Amino acid sequence: MAHSRWGRKPMVIRAFPESSGRRFEFKLGRSVYWRSFEGFVLPMPGGPGQTAERTVCGAPNACRVGALVAVAVWGAAAVRAQTAPAGPVLTPADYVDESALAELLWQRSPEVLEARTAAGTAASEVTRAGLYPNPQLDFTWGTIPVGRTNPPHLDDALDHVPNYTGGLSELIEIAKRGPRQAATVAELQRARAQALSALAQRFFELLGAVGHIAKAQLRVAVTTELVQASAELLELDRVRAAKGDLAAIDLDRAEVEHLHLVASRDAAATDLEEARAACGTMVGRPCTAFESTKATRGFIEPAIAAALPATWSDDAERRRPDIAALDATLEAATQRRVLGERRAIPDVTARVGYTYDSFVASGNQRNSLAVGVQVPLPVLDQGQADVAAATATLVRAQQTRQSLVEAGRLSLESAAHRRELLNQRLEHLELALGKARGVRDAMVAAQRRGGASMIDVLLARRAYEELLLDRVDLLGDAYETTLKIRQSAALFPHPRERAEGGGP
Repeated sequence: MAHSRWGRKPMVIRAFPESSGRRFEFKLGRSVYWRSFEGFVLPMPGGPGQTAERTVCGAPNACRVGALVAVAVWGAAAVRAQTAPAGPVLTPADYVDESALAELLWQRSPEVLEARTAAGTAASEVTRAGLYPNPQLDFTWGTIPVGRTNPPHLDDALDHVPNYTGGLSELIEIAKRGPRQAATVAELQRARAQALSALAQRFFELLGAVGHIAKAQLRVAVTTELVQASAELLELDRVRAAKGDLAAIDLDRAEVEHLHLVASRDAAATDLEEARAACGTMVGRPCTAFESTKATRGFIEPAIAAALPATWSDDAERRRPDIAALDATLEAATQRRVLGERRAIPDVTARVGYTYDSFVASGNQRNSLAVGVQVPLPVLDQGQADVAAATATLVRAQQTRQSLVEAGRLSLESAAHRRELLNQRLEHLELALGKARGVRDAMVAAQRRGGASMIDVLLARRAYEELLLDRVDLLGDAYETTLKIRQSAALFPHPRERAEGGGP
């Protein structure tokens, strides 16, 4: 630490972490000028459990002023940090409320909101298809005299020669409104099913992230116990090596193995934070960890024990929103093809007109009506392009639907078979855990009586915790397989407005 240019010792601010907050000391050399500021929880550069130092100034008077200013600023910041209302978070109680999770994703997920916007656009097209074409109003000022009139020498020619005609026209579609309306309704159903499919995708991704949180948290708990047992065993090995009862190479192996366990624990902690971050990204709010290992297992074990279908069925096919979207696509393409074929039928434009003629000097009728029709001749464009496009969509949708059904059947059945195998492995592992627990307890009892060494106790404890780690991995695999079955069978809660038959 450098001295100031005035030759006086610089002032040092130290922050010491405590259980109740931070304790700040402002020192000039060895004299304490200010101390004991409790309750201000501020992040320190050294991290948790560290002491941070920073030189503020070299002159005592300036240091005192700087200390007062620093205390005021830091105190205000700490008060603001403690009194600021915390934002909404996702808690373990929310993880088990799947209806609330689905509703949250329905309202907040960008992908779901985009799909719902497309459904709203499709609903507007249904409204448009139900409307009739707007009538057309036309007006003509005709027979405007230019040059000499006939008969000549008419007084005020612009008043006695021109005629004024107004007309009202309406397009009358023939055999087209029905298929167009049916096509837009089917396209609306497709958009709504696609929004529900997007929700299902994000919903199971969210549950997968929550399952990852639970698995990582269990791994952190077990690896922490393993590290503790390994540390105790390593300490005994060091004592034995110091006495010459253990070779140095064996001690090195034990230290390497201990460091490997420490790295595994840190990796599990990293996975936990990554899973929480992934969960928070999906819902736009922080996702908290479970309160305890018991609560974590209370989330995973009921989920993997739930009764789920093991084979494909018509009900599963009807529940799948992506298949429902393809069914709606087939219906819309069929109606679009019918609409294209009916473009060969010409539409009629009917017109009613009124004429006021001021050229009565020539014998014209002053007031008259006109009725007419206009019919296009479909000799070039008969809807061939529309028919071809609808047919291509129809064929592609049929093939895609068939592929989805086959993929769903295989996915469901393979996941159900894998779940059965995982459950069998869990049963066998539970038996092994029971025996390992008995060996551990027996070793502890024997050690208390002097019949076993502490090394034997720690080895038995470590073997039991390694089996616990294997069970964590199996629980995580079983949970992921359960989600796969549910996703293949479309077993997820629908949002409230969709369940009630509301809009997109």
